[in-house]
Amino acid sequence: MPKSSVGAKRGSEIAEALKAHGFEVIVSPNPSNAMARANLRDFAAKAEGADLAFAMLIGHGVSWGGQTFFLTTNTEIGRAADLLSRALSTTNIAQIVGRAQTGGVFFFMTSPSFESPIEGLDARPQFTSDVPKNAVTVFSSSARIPVSRIDAAAEQAAEAVAKLLQQPGPSLNDLIKVAASGGMGAVFGRVDDVSLTKPAPAPSAIERPVASITPQPVSSVQKSEEPDGKLEAERRAREQAEARARDEQLRAERAQAEVLKAQADAKKAQADVEKAQADAERAKQEARRVEAQAQIAAAQAEDLRHASVASPVDDAQLGQKQRRLIQQRLRDLGLYTGPLDAIMGPLTREAIMGYQKSRNAAVTGYLTAEQFDALLPKGAQ
Repeated sequence: MPKSSVGAKRGSEIAEALKAHGFEVIVSPNPSNAMARANLRDFAAKAEGADLAFAMLIGHGVSWGGQTFFLTTNTEIGRAADLLSRALSTTNIAQIVGRAQTGGVFFFMTSPSFESPIEGLDARPQFTSDVPKNAVTVFSSSARIPVSRIDAAAEQAAEAVAKLLQQPGPSLNDLIKVAASGGMGAVFGRVDDVSLTKPAPAPSAIERPVASITPQPVSSVQKSEEPDGKLEAERRAREQAEARARDEQLRAERAQAEVLKAQADAKKAQADVEKAQADAERAKQEARRVEAQAQIAAAQAEDLRHASVASPVDDAQLGQKQRRLIQQRLRDLGLYTGPLDAIMGPLTREAIMGYQKSRNAAVTGYLTAEQFDALLPKGAQ
């Protein structure tokens, strides 16, 4: 997916502010689908029975079928139903935060751009499922915000949340209000207002020196502390190993994504070349068609020129002898059956048309000068 306008840096700011208030935080920048689901499993285990549990989602999202989905960096969607396996449902995440005494899902949702529109997807949030009674789901946008302003609303809400959490003693209601873009976003569910700052542990009613209750040698104390220190070191080593494994997996997934992108770019380039070749071939065919039309038009113009030059002979300018000779010549050719009366009547016209047909000339019944000379050579005239 293309990058969201709300960067991972803003998520780090929110994470550090939550840590300062006593929260244990899991940060997953630019996660793939597998990495995000693995982190959610870790989060679910920690949320079980906790006082407060929050899931902060920053990035692209779409809605379909009454649910809103968070899109990971390697999300590929060909149809709306692909969201069920290739994206994260905020409805399911709300069920996870509901394992704590009080929980919340906060989605600073930006709008992705797809190369091809996908039927059924909506850029605005939807949440038609039952909300856990102890959890609230908050979106930075809603139907009251134009689609063109969704990204800006998410940026402003994320910035406002970071600033709020950096203040001493923020409350849950304040967090919900600023995350919902000051009331312009969407809020599903209600929870009691609580402070987001972990209270300091209460002092014991009677504070006595340890030695007055269970005195023990210094060597014994050192021996009891040694296993605890070893366990702590092992825990840290395990966490570091897990963090390195996640980093390696993330780098591998990024490399795979780059390879897939390069392959997609190569396919697109090949498609562009094939399209250009097809366009060139169509252009050649069109040029040949235009050239053929021009040749036909030129031939027609030449025929018209010849037709205009070949004007018919005026019968009135012919003598009786010439007209009778024409009848005689047409009779010799088997075309005229009438008397040799020198009258250019219907029978003579019909014979002339037969003569013109035999020469593949225009059939008019009137001899052209060329046809007259061919029928009656100069000596015969």
